[in-house]
Amino acid sequence: MSILVIAEHDNNNLKGSTLNTVSAASNLSGDVTLLIAGTKY
Repeated sequence: MSILVIAEHDNNNLKGSTLNTVSAASNLSGDVTLLIAGTKY
């Protein structure tokens, strides 16, 4: 199984909910991919 986590962030740090989701996903069998999208000026 493949797991995609779409990150929530403030352009500097990941939100705690994203870290919790990645942690939970890592307990499942399969690959975890984290997508971080945003802009940097």
